[in-house]
Amino acid sequence: MVCASIVLLMIFVQVVGIPSSITPLHRIVAYSTNNQLSQQTTYDIVQHPLPHGSTEPWWLATDRAGRVWFVQQGSNQLGMLNPQTNNITEYSIPSPNSTAISIAVDQSGNVWFTELTTNKLGELKNGSSSIVEYKIPGAPYQVAGQTQFLSCGPTGVVPDSSGHIWVLCEFSNQIDEFFPSTGIFLNFVLPVYQSAPAGLVFDGQGGFWFTAADADMLGHGIISQLQNGTSDGITEFAPVNQTYSFTINHALGPLGPYENLTSSLPTPSGIAIAPDGVTLWISEHVDSSFDSYNTKTKSLTRYWTSKTNNAFGYPVSFPNGLAIDSTGNVWIAEHYGNKIAEFNPNTDQLIEYIVPCCGVNGAAGTYTLALGKGGTVWFVEIFGNAIGELKPAPANQTFSMTLGSSSVDLSSSASINIPVNISVGGVGAINMNATLDISGISASGNLTAASALFSPSRFEINGIGNSSSQLILKMDGLGTGIYYLTVSATVSPQNVIYSQILKLTVSSYFSPVAYGVVIGIVASVLVIVFLAFRMGRRRRFSSSRRRKRARFLESSRRL
Repeated sequence: MVCASIVLLMIFVQVVGIPSSITPLHRIVAYSTNNQLSQQTTYDIVQHPLPHGSTEPWWLATDRAGRVWFVQQGSNQLGMLNPQTNNITEYSIPSPNSTAISIAVDQSGNVWFTELTTNKLGELKNGSSSIVEYKIPGAPYQVAGQTQFLSCGPTGVVPDSSGHIWVLCEFSNQIDEFFPSTGIFLNFVLPVYQSAPAGLVFDGQGGFWFTAADADMLGHGIISQLQNGTSDGITEFAPVNQTYSFTINHALGPLGPYENLTSSLPTPSGIAIAPDGVTLWISEHVDSSFDSYNTKTKSLTRYWTSKTNNAFGYPVSFPNGLAIDSTGNVWIAEHYGNKIAEFNPNTDQLIEYIVPCCGVNGAAGTYTLALGKGGTVWFVEIFGNAIGELKPAPANQTFSMTLGSSSVDLSSSASINIPVNISVGGVGAINMNATLDISGISASGNLTAASALFSPSRFEINGIGNSSSQLILKMDGLGTGIYYLTVSATVSPQNVIYSQILKLTVSSYFSPVAYGVVIGIVASVLVIVFLAFRMGRRRRFSSSRRRKRARFLESSRRL
């Protein structure tokens, strides 16, 4: 065990009396899209700009009082937004250029954050105005007989129920446990080299699960088996979905060798566990997809956000921050998609709220999010230099989208028509436009080896009414497997995207010509076998006759 050095500095606290913009920029209506419409939620987007030129809010967390805490990487500060007053309080981080990157609040209300560049763990005790910094030890390692030292590179911080603080070390490939009462760090080495742990969640069963972003893996730790300085009690594995498997070449050490690994989880980042205690939800911070992983059956299911269509300059949405509310809904911050997504696993419904920012087609940089009181969802706007709020509000309009079928079976060269129905209701409903689209299969969400056509693909709804379209889905040699496609309706001027997941099962297919070729080949083989058999019998019969005649002649000569 290594004792961390403790630096205690008193800092000046700025209490900024600049209220945030509390006028809703948009009133957004989210309505259940399953056939039995049962749940209605309306949201306002409120944006709280940072004061005095503060920049780059990177990560945020909420406390039991409903306050929002966040790190400001650009201005090297810790911030706190009080929703009751809409005022922001800022605390300067003692170490300059700390690159504060993650933040969490423990059960006692103490605020913890990590400093990537300075390799420190920061603490602001509940009710205090003093930040304490703890040096994170990192890890020694051997290269060609020489001892080198890796700094931790802390990227994540997660308090547990006992008050211990867990730190994810990207550079030293460790997960550390910090004891605030003693200032001691325990270091647990990850068994896979260069895993880059990105997210961690406790399972309530004496263990934790984590994402290994650079190894394209998941990890599991059993706390009772952990031993300081070793990998005891920790396993890492690459989950595989046969429909979406790929091969990576991963180093086994600083100088190699390299090993080919099969995985279906590209760059996993955020992670959360569902109320059932079995299902893990994971964001992929390289594609436009997110996943569910069942820890009992070891099965991985992959879903897609709606396509970005390069609306904000990016072909992928880069899901990152992730949280699960008390009802089991999954909330995702789409870093490059510039949206906050809500996914209902019970109805396979996805609703995405587009965040306005930074002029025409500007991206806010919605990197992380956190759930707050009263159903509020808080998120950062790195590029917008603001804290965003998705706030429940009274509803006066409803929107629903249903598919004629939520599950279809097709061969790899077939097509099907699927009805798409849109319904708008409520009191005082305004006119709106809806544009249909579909995503899935590829990293960006663009269909590959398949095509989709909506007829019509865009329509206007004047007030309350219904509209319908036909989705013509055609396979063009798509490989066999199970695909989850996201059928979307982008609604303006509300700037909301409503989607329903379509389960597509693709089976193998042979055309009549192919069948003819196969049958011809089989028939030819049978004929050849038959002729060979006949010829073999004739040869054997002739040989037998020759042998008998030879024996007869020999006997005649002897007589």
